[in-house]
Formats: sequence, structure tokens, C-alpha cells
Amino acid sequence: HFRYVGRSGDYKGTYVPSEAPLLVNQVALVDPTDRKPTEVEWRYTEEGERVRVSLRTGRIIPKPVFQRRDGIIPEQWTDGPKDTSVDDAVERTYVPSLKTFQEEIMEAMGIVEDRRQRKSFWY
Repeated sequence: HFRYVGRSGDYKGTYVPSEAPLLVNQVALVDPTDRKPTEVEWRYTEEGERVRVSLRTGRIIPKPVFQRRDGIIPEQWTDGPKDTSVDDAVERTYVPSLKTFQEEIMEAMGIVEDRRQRKSFWY
């Protein structure tokens, strides 16, 4: 897609390339047999699975493997030595309580609170 930039008066402007969206009919898939662009059609296999088929060669064009935004393919991922295992991640170790953070620390360290709290007034 090309367009003119800086058009004014009798000057036509500069002819520069720019990005523009593609229409669906301007995109073609690559045929796996000869690596050339081809038109496709959706068909059903004997098992009832919906697949894309090349109109030129009749070969099934597989859908690409799902890939996350960071480039990791979940099916091919293997855990490394620093990765948390699934069992450790699923294990519930937190026990919720209605104590404040300070009260939990005092209980963990064995500190007994012997002071009495004064009344507080809100106006």
C-alpha cells in the first residue's frame, strides 16, 4: 500500500509505502507439497473432523500449533531444574486466619500481648 505524504499546492508530495490491513480474499495459505500459495476449502474427514484442503493438490493443510505470545509451545515444554513442579504449585500451604499481620508474627514468635487496648472514638 503506497500513499502520498506532504501534499501541498502544486507539489504532489512524496510517494511512500505504508502499512494497511489485508482483506481475507488477499491472503492465501501455503500448500505443504510444493510450498506455493493456494486457495483452500473446508471439508470433513471420515472421522467427522473439519479440515482445510488445498484446492490445487487436494492435500490437507494442518492448522499451526498453538503458540503463546512469548513463543512457548505448551505441548513441547519440559520443566527445567529451577521450575516449580505441578505438585508443589497445586499444594495448599496457606491457612487463612482473621488475625492481623502483627498478630500472626507475635503468635509465630511466641510473644504474649499483655497490654489492654484503649477505646477509640471516631467523630
